[in-house]
Amino acid sequence: MYDVITIGAATQDVFLQSKGFHLLHSPRLKRTCECFPLGEKINVERIDFATGGGATNAAATFCNLGFKTTAVAKVGYDSSGDAVREDLRARRIPISWVARAKKGTTGYSAILLTAHGDRTALIHRGVSAQIGAGDIPWKNLSARWIFVTSLAGNMKLLKRLFTAACARGIRIAFNPGMQELRRGLADMRAHCGAAHVLFLNRQEASVLAGGVRDIRRLRRALHPHFQNAVVVTDGKKGAWYWDEARFLFARALRVNVVNSTGAGDAFGSGFISGILRWRDPVRALQLATLNAAGTIQRMGAKRGLLTRMPSRKELQHVNVTRL
Repeated sequence: MYDVITIGAATQDVFLQSKGFHLLHSPRLKRTCECFPLGEKINVERIDFATGGGATNAAATFCNLGFKTTAVAKVGYDSSGDAVREDLRARRIPISWVARAKKGTTGYSAILLTAHGDRTALIHRGVSAQIGAGDIPWKNLSARWIFVTSLAGNMKLLKRLFTAACARGIRIAFNPGMQELRRGLADMRAHCGAAHVLFLNRQEASVLAGGVRDIRRLRRALHPHFQNAVVVTDGKKGAWYWDEARFLFARALRVNVVNSTGAGDAFGSGFISGILRWRDPVRALQLATLNAAGTIQRMGAKRGLLTRMPSRKELQHVNVTRL
């Protein structure tokens, strides 16, 4: 039996960092955009390759922190698929449930980074978007937790997966993508309301709640639909946690941000690692914050992850307050 089975995307990522990428706020679009001149050749000061995807990123955290882990994902018969499988194998994460599609290519992301680490990701989901019921090891689905990331909006598969997990006493952590969130609150509740912990960033939470931004109003809007635990992250500010009895805020650490790709995966998997270890959301928030802080200081989603459980003294560097 595994401690955690992660389910979701597996990708090859390339990081392109340039002083020629700039941020510009557009009053017309009402958002900040990453811009570069059309038609020009732009120098790239740094280029890095790494594997990514929610399933493999989360599995790396769980494995690093001593939990028995495997990943369910899908790659193609190509060099990117080879890279994903080799990276997992090097981390001693079993790859028997990383399926290889006969047609199609491994998911690929090009991440355009400004000099300050702000980024835009160009994503080709490839065969990661094709995970279906036939790729899930139903007979061998035995774990304390499953950590589910985006399944490309396949709500029917999510419902079946959550039902199977609940029937076997497996706890569920869910970090949805925009393809799931755009289905709306009612659909999310119907298919995914059984999640024991739901992870969202603040923008995603706002989308799900119909545009609400204030965190207390977000809690009031979402809690009736997801009555277990909800975690909402907000980048440099920190993260909120609530359940039936508690409302907590963990302040983010001030660190030099190199790249924020994978921060959400690091936070979510760090949090569940804390729950597995201590069954305490306060210490889980502290562990999650440390794990995410390490990730954003390195290029790639896995290189800065914690490699051991932090001490109590190290955990206390993260301030958690009750609201």
